[in-house]
Amino acid sequence: MNLRTIAKITGWSLVAMAVVSGVSLGYAYEEVFQSIQNEPLQNAAGHFRLFRIVLLGLFLTVILDFTVSFTFYKFFETDNRIISLISMILRITYTLMLVFAALSLLDCRTIWTTDRAGVVANFERFMFIWTGGLIIFGFHLTLIGFLMKMHKKIPKILWILTLMAGLSYIIVHLLKIIPSLEQLAKSLETILMLPMAAGELGLAIWLIVKGGKNRQASF
Repeated sequence: MNLRTIAKITGWSLVAMAVVSGVSLGYAYEEVFQSIQNEPLQNAAGHFRLFRIVLLGLFLTVILDFTVSFTFYKFFETDNRIISLISMILRITYTLMLVFAALSLLDCRTIWTTDRAGVVANFERFMFIWTGGLIIFGFHLTLIGFLMKMHKKIPKILWILTLMAGLSYIIVHLLKIIPSLEQLAKSLETILMLPMAAGELGLAIWLIVKGGKNRQASF
């Protein structure tokens, strides 16, 4: 498989992940969690369809994350094989933590309408594990930023945004795991939301349009 194909697979996988995560974790998860916390159980039962969307989104995100872990490695290995390998291991580790976190949500299916406290506890456990995973994801993204710089053909603004995104993930989610600093983390997340999103999404667009042209790679 040539590098151009790898670039397209990576780029479209990143775009698909952004859409899936936006719907399942950005919208559906928040709606369901707010319902479970604040509404009577009989009302919360009506959000079970949205909860299924969350689970489906997590399943698709995991598949896409594993795909991107490997294709990122293949795309950047000629720039620096060691850093590419470490970045792949970090993203796989993050993805496995997401899987482990998702198991907490799966437990909710049998207690959805009978145990509000149990469901809330499972959602909070999911968020805690996922937050820890996002710290690791931040380190992965930081290494991707360095690899983008080494690649030479990637515009400077993109690797700078990706480095900023990686550091932002690390700082924000480290703060989130400290209860007394959670509000500060939310404020910083609001400020840093743009670079956190723009780095990887900008790279995705570049990969789709220009990535891998005139360079070769094989499995």
